[in-house]
Parts: sequence; C-alpha cells; structure tokens
Amino acid sequence: MRGCPLLIGLLLVSGFTSIPAAAQQLVSPGGASGPRSPEIIPDRYIVELHPGASVDAVARAHGVPPLARFGIINGFLAHMSQAAAAALSRDPRVRRVSPDVVVHAFAKPSSPPGKGKGGGGSGGGGGTPSCPTPPPATTEQIPTGVSRIDAPAAWGGGHKGDGVKVAVIDTGIDFCHPDLAGNYVEGINYIDSTQPPKDDNGHGTHVSGIIAAQQNDTGVVGVAPNAKLLAAKVLDASGSGSLSTIITALDWAVQKGARVANLSLGASDFWCLFGLCGAGSECTAISNAVASGMVVVVAAGNAADEALFYTPANCQDSLTVTAFADSDGASGGTGPTMRGGAEFDDTFAQSFSNHSVYYWDMDGNGTFTIADHPVVDIMAPGVEILSTMPTYDVTLTTTYGISKNYGVLSGTSMATPHFAGAAALYIGANLGATADAVRRALVIKGECPGGGDTAGGPVCASSWLDDPDGVWEPLLRASGL
Repeated sequence: MRGCPLLIGLLLVSGFTSIPAAAQQLVSPGGASGPRSPEIIPDRYIVELHPGASVDAVARAHGVPPLARFGIINGFLAHMSQAAAAALSRDPRVRRVSPDVVVHAFAKPSSPPGKGKGGGGSGGGGGTPSCPTPPPATTEQIPTGVSRIDAPAAWGGGHKGDGVKVAVIDTGIDFCHPDLAGNYVEGINYIDSTQPPKDDNGHGTHVSGIIAAQQNDTGVVGVAPNAKLLAAKVLDASGSGSLSTIITALDWAVQKGARVANLSLGASDFWCLFGLCGAGSECTAISNAVASGMVVVVAAGNAADEALFYTPANCQDSLTVTAFADSDGASGGTGPTMRGGAEFDDTFAQSFSNHSVYYWDMDGNGTFTIADHPVVDIMAPGVEILSTMPTYDVTLTTTYGISKNYGVLSGTSMATPHFAGAAALYIGANLGATADAVRRALVIKGECPGGGDTAGGPVCASSWLDDPDGVWEPLLRASGL
C-alpha cells in the first residue's frame, strides 16, 4: 500500500482555485487507469466558502443569488456563467467553486438514461397518504446476503439496531410496504417538494429493505430489523439526481438525528480531472457529517474501475463498499454461479464492482494501519440480492421487469446497505460509538479468506478470489458485536 503520494496542494485551473479538503496525503502503488469526465449540469455551481465568510456578502458582491444555502458546509448553490464562476473562485473568501454534476443510482441493471437534476433547494415532506391494500403474506425469508454476513448471530445476541436511525438518500421509499412501514419514521422529497418521498424508481425501496426490513413473519428480513428509516428522495424516477442535492440531504439527515446515512449512488469526480480526487464540497459535507457522529456509507460504483475516480466513494471519510458474490448465504464457495455464470460463489464481484489501490494516509507516516482510510474499506454481498420492491408500478418494474413487492437486484448499491444495517447493529449495541469507531470495529471484525479476520489491520493478508488489486478488503461480518 506504499507509493508516491499524489500531488495535493494549491491548484489553479481555468480560473478555479481549489484548496483540498484535507491535508492528508493520498497514497497508492500506482497502476490506475485514469479519471472519467462527469456529467456537468450547465451553469450550475456549488460554492464553498471558508469558515466565517458570509454567504450573503459573497453572493451579493458577485451578483449570484443563491438557489439554495447549505447548512452542513458554509456555502451555496447558484446559476452563473463559467466566467462568473472563475471570478468567484478568485475571491479569497471562497474555498472552492465546483460545477454541479449528475449522480446516478448504482444498481444493475442500471437505471434508464436520464439526467434528472434534482433540486438543491428546499425539499418537502408532504403528507403520508393512506396506504393501499398490502400484498398477500408470504413465508418470511432471510436473504442470502443477510445470512452471509452472519446478521442472525447478532440478532441472537439481542442486537437488532433498536431505534437507530438510518437515512436512505436515494429514490425514496415505499413507506406503505408491509416490511418497511413499521420502521419508516419520516422523509423529505427534494425532487418535488409538494410530494412525500414516495419511491417511483424502486432502487430506494430495495436498499431500505436490505437495511431494515422488519422481522414480521412475512416477506424478507433486513440486516437491522429494528432500525428506523429516514428517506431523502434525491433521485428521480430514472435514478438520477444532482450532487448539490446530496449535500443538502446530508444536512437534513444530521438534523434528524440519523446515526447512519446510506448513499448507494455516485458520479465521476470533476476534481480528478485536475489530480485532486476527493477534493469536492460533497467530501467536506461528508467529513462534517462524520464529525457529528454519523457513519456515511457509500457504494464504490459499478464500472469495474478504480473507485478513486468516483465521488462520493473517494471522499476520505466515506465508508466505501465493494460488492461480493454469494449465492447460498454460507461460506465455502460451493454455491451455484450467478449472473449467467459471470460470478462465482464467495468471490469478489469482478464483472462490475469498482475497487481501489489507494488510501488516505491520515497521520502522514507512510505506514498503512487501521488509523488510515482506504478509498475502499470493505466488501459486502451485492449480487442477486433479494429485497423489498414497491407494491406499485415503478421504473424498475415496468422498464426492467423486476417484480413488485419483492425483487432481485445486483450492484454495489446492494452491498452498501448491508454495511449500513451492520453499522446500525453495532451502534445499537454501542450507543456512544463514534463514526470512526464503527468503521474500525467492523473492518477489524471482517472476514478474510479461510474465515479469519484482519488481525487488527485494515486489510486481509490474502485476497478473496477475483479481487483485481493488491488491497484485499475484508468481507463484512455482523456477528461478534
């Protein structure tokens, strides 16, 4: 894990001044391919100010009225030309100016093409409408992913995430679903502020079920069946939204007392184009959320690529999750193949999961320890995962033929909520745990090939089959809390 540090310092590119979000060095042995160009939303910029600077004063001085004001960072969103953005970036009160970009849900099949640009403005909770007749009861199943990470052992010890709030920042939720209704607390809709955060894609409902589907003798069970769900709808029916809205939603989640936030979404990082991966304002927001005590769990991405090039997976305080293939809910690697033979039981999901050889050297000593933050922290089941789906027609059911009520999806989007649920289990058993304590505990307890753990370090001594790099993150294990 040692190598030459990437250049991190003051950079001036086309009039944009960037000061990195942290002084820590980003280290890698090299070998990554290169960043991808993001989908930029024209003439819309995220402006982050230095602490103490006045949003009103800066906006007024440059004639750029805020479209939205951020709470979790000192900054605002505004429409302006590239020339105006360049001029604004030279103001000494401004920390950085970044173009707003399109983010997408990280499920496979991927959501249909779309560039929903979300809000960034104030969201609305609306009223929770009356619920339709629920689907017929079925025999309750423990999905293979929940079994593989040994969540039932945690339940047997009395740990079910009781009362721990988990914010699902996604496409919304079917809050009428019989496996979710009892754990749903409240939500907000940043796509249409006049409506409740009702899921019109299906992705957010699937993610929510992995985290906290109730243990109620029907349907499926989530990792933390007694955790409470908060829903921030930031992605539209196509599974697309904006980076600026993610920042706003993180602030909302902190204000609502969420101890965990699940971000099964992402985008190519604009700042990687200039050698400053992980320097965006969304990373400042995540660091501030983590400092407040919230674990921010992020999907690594589905491009079978270096995760460093995707945000918010590359933020230094994100807990980033890759996907693991498991077909039978048990160790041993004897289960059937998956995804038409593309994935084998008990292997890294090499056909789509991003991965990384980079880490944030938090103490600057050049030695990779549990105190440091890998770009990728852990892997969790993410192939052919059974979970809740909306009880009504949505994009994933009508366009891709995924079943209503309960359905199967793959992606790092599905791996991430396994960790979010496990974090809720850990917090429920250790109420005073900091976000970094949760990360350390679950990484150290993670499963390495052969059934051992990381021996107190951040990675395994050997790799799971098909892990394409030399940084061998463990598999999530929820037992032993």
